[in-house]
Amino acid sequence: MRSRPGRRAARAAEAAAAAGLAVAASLGSAAPAAAPPSRHGETVGHTVRGRPIRLVVVGDRGAARRVLVVGCIHGTERAGIAVTRALRGAAAPAGAALLLVDALNADGCAAGTRGNAHGVDLNRNFPVGWRPLSGIYASGPRPGSEPETSAARRLVLRERPDVTIWLHQHMDRVLLDPGADRALIRTYARVAGMRTRVLAPLPGTATRWEAEVLPGRSAFVVELPAGRLPAAAVARQVRAVLAVAALSGTSQGALSRLRHPHAP
Repeated sequence: MRSRPGRRAARAAEAAAAAGLAVAASLGSAAPAAAPPSRHGETVGHTVRGRPIRLVVVGDRGAARRVLVVGCIHGTERAGIAVTRALRGAAAPAGAALLLVDALNADGCAAGTRGNAHGVDLNRNFPVGWRPLSGIYASGPRPGSEPETSAARRLVLRERPDVTIWLHQHMDRVLLDPGADRALIRTYARVAGMRTRVLAPLPGTATRWEAEVLPGRSAFVVELPAGRLPAAAVARQVRAVLAVAALSGTSQGALSRLRHPHAP
Protein backbone atom coordinates (compact mmCIF):
# COMPACT_ATOMS: atom_id res chain seq x y z
CA MET A 1 0.00 0.00 0.00
CA ARG A 2 1.29 3.47 -0.83
CA SER A 3 2.12 5.83 2.03
CA ARG A 4 0.11 9.05 2.33
CA PRO A 5 2.94 11.17 0.81
CA GLY A 6 3.20 8.61 -1.98
CA ARG A 7 -0.53 8.87 -2.70
CA ARG A 8 -0.33 12.66 -2.69
CA ALA A 9 2.61 12.56 -5.11
CA ALA A 10 0.74 10.19 -7.42
CA ARG A 11 -2.35 12.40 -7.40
CA ALA A 12 -0.18 15.45 -8.09
CA ALA A 13 1.50 13.66 -10.98
CA GLU A 14 -1.85 12.66 -12.47
CA ALA A 15 -3.17 16.21 -12.08
CA ALA A 16 -0.03 17.63 -13.68
CA ALA A 17 -0.31 15.30 -16.65
CA ALA A 18 -3.97 16.23 -17.16
CA ALA A 19 -3.16 19.91 -16.82
CA GLY A 20 -0.34 19.56 -19.30
CA LEU A 21 -2.66 18.11 -21.90
CA ALA A 22 -5.11 20.96 -21.28
CA VAL A 23 -2.32 23.50 -21.66
CA ALA A 24 -1.19 21.85 -24.88
CA ALA A 25 -4.72 21.98 -26.26
CA SER A 26 -4.97 25.67 -25.43
CA LEU A 27 -1.70 26.29 -27.25
CA GLY A 28 -3.17 24.99 -30.49
CA SER A 29 -0.59 24.73 -33.23
CA ALA A 30 1.98 26.78 -31.28
CA ALA A 31 1.94 29.46 -33.98
CA PRO A 32 3.67 32.73 -33.11
CA ALA A 33 1.56 35.31 -31.34
CA ALA A 34 0.24 38.24 -33.35
CA ALA A 35 2.59 40.56 -31.44
CA PRO A 36 6.26 39.55 -31.65
CA PRO A 37 7.43 37.90 -28.41
CA SER A 38 9.97 39.77 -26.32
CA ARG A 39 13.49 38.48 -27.04
CA HIS A 40 16.93 39.15 -25.63
CA GLY A 41 20.18 37.67 -26.93
CA GLU A 42 23.70 37.41 -25.56
CA THR A 43 26.90 35.43 -25.96
CA VAL A 44 27.50 33.17 -22.95
CA GLY A 45 30.76 31.56 -24.03
CA HIS A 46 32.86 30.37 -26.93
CA THR A 47 33.79 27.00 -28.39
CA VAL A 48 37.31 25.65 -28.80
CA ARG A 49 37.40 27.20 -32.30
CA GLY A 50 36.10 30.52 -31.03
CA ARG A 51 32.51 30.20 -32.23
CA PRO A 52 30.07 32.10 -29.99
CA ILE A 53 27.64 30.16 -27.84
CA ARG A 54 24.48 32.24 -28.04
CA LEU A 55 21.60 32.44 -25.59
CA VAL A 56 18.22 33.78 -26.72
CA VAL A 57 15.66 34.57 -24.02
CA VAL A 58 11.98 34.59 -25.04
CA GLY A 59 9.58 36.24 -22.63
CA ASP A 60 10.16 38.32 -19.52
CA ARG A 61 13.87 38.38 -18.69
CA GLY A 62 13.00 38.59 -15.00
CA ALA A 63 10.34 35.84 -15.01
CA ALA A 64 10.16 33.68 -11.91
CA ARG A 65 10.01 30.46 -13.95
CA ARG A 66 12.74 29.67 -16.44
CA VAL A 67 13.01 26.79 -18.87
CA LEU A 68 16.35 26.20 -20.58
CA VAL A 69 16.37 24.27 -23.87
CA VAL A 70 19.65 23.18 -25.49
CA GLY A 71 19.25 22.13 -29.12
CA CYS A 72 22.57 20.39 -29.77
CA ILE A 73 25.35 19.07 -27.52
CA HIS A 74 26.52 16.36 -29.97
CA GLY A 75 27.39 17.55 -33.46
CA THR A 76 25.90 14.44 -35.06
CA GLU A 77 22.54 15.09 -33.35
CA ARG A 78 21.41 18.40 -34.78
CA ALA A 79 17.62 17.99 -35.14
CA GLY A 80 16.98 19.84 -31.89
CA ILE A 81 18.24 23.10 -33.39
CA ALA A 82 15.01 23.29 -35.42
CA VAL A 83 13.08 23.15 -32.14
CA THR A 84 15.02 25.91 -30.38
CA ARG A 85 14.77 28.11 -33.46
CA ALA A 86 11.01 27.53 -33.69
CA LEU A 87 10.66 28.43 -30.01
CA ARG A 88 12.07 31.89 -30.75
CA GLY A 89 8.78 32.70 -32.47
CA ALA A 90 6.59 31.29 -29.70
CA ALA A 91 4.98 33.24 -26.88
CA ALA A 92 6.27 32.13 -23.50
CA PRO A 93 3.53 31.24 -20.98
CA ALA A 94 2.68 33.96 -18.48
CA GLY A 95 5.29 34.18 -15.74
CA ALA A 96 7.82 32.06 -17.65
CA ALA A 97 10.87 32.71 -19.79
CA LEU A 98 12.39 30.39 -22.37
CA LEU A 99 16.20 30.26 -22.39
CA LEU A 100 17.28 28.91 -25.77
CA VAL A 101 20.73 27.69 -26.83
CA ASP A 102 20.77 26.36 -30.38
CA ALA A 103 24.16 24.66 -30.20
CA LEU A 104 26.45 24.23 -27.22
CA ASN A 105 28.76 22.25 -29.51
CA ALA A 106 28.87 24.55 -32.55
CA ASP A 107 32.27 23.17 -33.62
CA GLY A 108 30.94 19.62 -33.67
CA CYS A 109 27.85 20.75 -35.56
CA ALA A 110 30.03 22.39 -38.21
CA ALA A 111 32.34 19.37 -38.50
CA GLY A 112 29.64 16.70 -38.18
CA THR A 113 31.34 15.10 -35.16
CA ARG A 114 29.86 13.93 -31.88
CA GLY A 115 32.61 15.58 -29.85
CA ASN A 116 33.94 19.11 -29.82
CA ALA A 117 37.09 20.28 -31.63
CA HIS A 118 39.19 18.49 -29.00
CA GLY A 119 37.33 15.26 -29.69
CA VAL A 120 35.67 15.36 -26.27
CA ASP A 121 32.10 14.19 -25.75
CA LEU A 122 30.72 17.18 -23.86
CA ASN A 123 28.03 15.02 -22.27
CA ARG A 124 30.74 13.01 -20.51
CA ASN A 125 32.73 16.07 -19.41
CA PHE A 126 30.56 17.40 -16.57
CA PRO A 127 32.01 16.99 -13.06
CA VAL A 128 29.46 14.70 -11.40
CA GLY A 129 30.22 11.02 -11.94
CA TRP A 130 33.08 11.88 -14.31
CA ARG A 131 35.61 9.20 -15.14
CA PRO A 132 38.28 8.95 -17.85
CA LEU A 133 36.86 7.54 -21.07
CA SER A 134 38.29 7.24 -24.56
CA GLY A 135 36.97 6.73 -28.06
CA ILE A 136 33.63 8.13 -29.13
CA TYR A 137 32.73 8.89 -25.50
CA ALA A 138 36.07 10.54 -24.66
CA SER A 139 35.47 12.48 -21.47
CA GLY A 140 38.40 14.90 -21.63
CA PRO A 141 41.58 15.16 -19.57
CA ARG A 142 39.68 16.24 -16.44
CA PRO A 143 36.13 17.10 -15.35
CA GLY A 144 34.84 20.31 -16.90
CA SER A 145 37.96 20.71 -19.05
CA GLU A 146 36.16 22.03 -22.14
CA PRO A 147 35.16 25.66 -22.76
CA GLU A 148 31.69 24.58 -23.89
CA THR A 149 31.13 22.67 -20.64
CA SER A 150 32.31 25.68 -18.65
CA ALA A 151 29.89 27.93 -20.56
CA ALA A 152 26.98 25.58 -19.84
CA ARG A 153 27.85 25.39 -16.15
CA ARG A 154 28.11 29.15 -15.81
CA LEU A 155 24.78 29.62 -17.57
CA VAL A 156 22.95 27.05 -15.44
CA LEU A 157 24.37 28.39 -12.18
CA ARG A 158 23.54 31.97 -13.17
CA GLU A 159 20.00 31.34 -14.39
CA ARG A 160 19.08 28.41 -12.12
CA PRO A 161 16.41 27.14 -14.53
CA ASP A 162 13.39 25.37 -13.09
CA VAL A 163 13.57 22.94 -16.01
CA THR A 164 16.36 22.14 -18.46
CA ILE A 165 15.63 20.13 -21.60
CA TRP A 166 18.62 18.67 -23.46
CA LEU A 167 17.71 17.63 -27.00
CA HIS A 168 19.54 14.58 -28.36
CA GLN A 169 19.00 11.87 -30.99
CA HIS A 170 18.23 9.14 -32.16
CA MET A 171 16.29 7.07 -29.63
CA ASP A 172 12.80 8.63 -30.04
CA ARG A 173 12.19 8.59 -26.28
CA VAL A 174 11.94 11.03 -23.39
CA LEU A 175 14.27 9.88 -20.63
CA LEU A 176 13.14 9.69 -17.02
CA ASP A 177 16.30 11.19 -15.60
CA PRO A 178 16.94 10.68 -11.86
CA GLY A 179 16.08 13.70 -9.75
CA ALA A 180 13.76 15.23 -12.33
CA ASP A 181 10.02 15.69 -11.87
CA ARG A 182 8.49 12.68 -13.58
CA ALA A 183 5.09 14.36 -13.86
CA LEU A 184 6.66 17.07 -16.01
CA ILE A 185 8.60 14.54 -18.07
CA ARG A 186 5.48 12.47 -18.72
CA THR A 187 3.58 15.62 -19.63
CA TYR A 188 6.28 16.47 -22.17
CA ALA A 189 6.16 12.95 -23.60
CA ARG A 190 2.36 12.92 -23.92
CA VAL A 191 2.18 16.31 -25.60
CA ALA A 192 5.05 15.44 -27.95
CA GLY A 193 3.55 12.02 -28.74
CA MET A 194 6.59 10.15 -27.43
CA ARG A 195 7.25 7.31 -25.01
CA THR A 196 9.43 7.45 -21.90
CA ARG A 197 12.40 5.31 -20.99
CA VAL A 198 14.69 4.82 -18.00
CA LEU A 199 18.44 4.51 -18.61
CA ALA A 200 21.16 3.69 -16.11
CA PRO A 201 23.06 6.82 -14.98
CA LEU A 202 25.96 7.66 -17.29
CA PRO A 203 29.23 9.29 -16.22
CA GLY A 204 29.75 13.02 -16.54
CA THR A 205 26.40 13.96 -18.06
CA ALA A 206 24.83 17.40 -17.95
CA THR A 207 21.60 16.17 -16.35
CA ARG A 208 23.44 14.25 -13.63
CA TRP A 209 25.45 17.37 -12.78
CA GLU A 210 22.34 19.57 -12.72
CA ALA A 211 20.52 17.14 -10.44
CA GLU A 212 23.30 17.58 -7.89
CA VAL A 213 23.84 21.34 -8.11
CA LEU A 214 20.14 22.28 -8.43
CA PRO A 215 18.21 19.78 -6.26
CA GLY A 216 14.45 20.07 -6.54
CA ARG A 217 14.66 21.29 -10.14
CA SER A 218 14.41 19.19 -13.27
CA ALA A 219 16.86 18.44 -16.06
CA PHE A 220 16.02 15.73 -18.56
CA VAL A 221 16.91 14.45 -22.02
CA VAL A 222 14.60 14.29 -25.01
CA GLU A 223 15.95 11.80 -27.53
CA LEU A 224 14.45 12.89 -30.84
CA PRO A 225 14.07 10.39 -33.69
CA ALA A 226 16.79 10.02 -36.29
CA GLY A 227 17.04 12.42 -39.20
CA ARG A 228 15.62 15.87 -39.80
CA LEU A 229 12.35 16.62 -38.04
CA PRO A 230 9.38 17.43 -40.28
CA ALA A 231 7.50 20.63 -39.49
CA ALA A 232 4.69 18.79 -37.69
CA ALA A 233 7.17 17.06 -35.39
CA VAL A 234 8.89 20.36 -34.62
CA ALA A 235 5.50 21.86 -33.74
CA ARG A 236 4.78 18.98 -31.33
CA GLN A 237 8.11 19.54 -29.58
CA VAL A 238 7.37 23.27 -29.31
CA ARG A 239 3.97 22.55 -27.75
CA ALA A 240 5.59 20.13 -25.29
CA VAL A 241 8.17 22.71 -24.20
CA LEU A 242 5.45 25.34 -23.72
CA ALA A 243 3.28 22.92 -21.75
CA VAL A 244 6.18 22.15 -19.41
CA ALA A 245 6.97 25.87 -19.09
CA ALA A 246 3.36 26.55 -18.09
CA LEU A 247 3.44 23.80 -15.45
CA SER A 248 6.96 24.18 -14.08
CA GLY A 249 5.96 26.52 -11.28
CA THR A 250 3.02 24.38 -10.10
CA SER A 251 3.37 20.61 -10.35
CA GLN A 252 7.13 20.69 -9.87
CA GLY A 253 6.90 22.80 -6.74
CA ALA A 254 4.32 20.47 -5.17
CA LEU A 255 6.24 17.31 -5.95
CA SER A 256 9.56 18.86 -4.96
CA ARG A 257 8.18 19.72 -1.52
CA LEU A 258 7.13 16.10 -1.05
CA ARG A 259 10.59 14.86 -2.05
CA HIS A 260 12.51 17.59 -0.17
CA PRO A 261 10.23 18.65 2.72
CA HIS A 262 13.00 20.63 4.47
CA ALA A 263 14.36 22.39 1.38
CA PRO A 264 14.11 26.21 1.37
